[in-house]
Amino acid sequence: MKTKYKFDLISKINTASNKIIIKTVLLCLFLSICFAYVSEKTGWLEVDWKIIFIPALLVLQIIIIGKALQNRYKKL
Repeated sequence: MKTKYKFDLISKINTASNKIIIKTVLLCLFLSICFAYVSEKTGWLEVDWKIIFIPALLVLQIIIIGKALQNRYKKL
């Protein structure tokens, strides 16, 4: 017996705007890790590796808030 409704979470996540958001966050995370690694190796800056994910999280929060505001005022 076939189900009437098909719940496909992957197709809902795999949209064009979500791909851009994921790539942006991964790029920010990559740049943060590279900057921390180079700074640590050259001795230019002491890096606390526990807080290395903060820039990527900040970018993600900015994107989420921007999208929420865009969707909120688009409907008015």
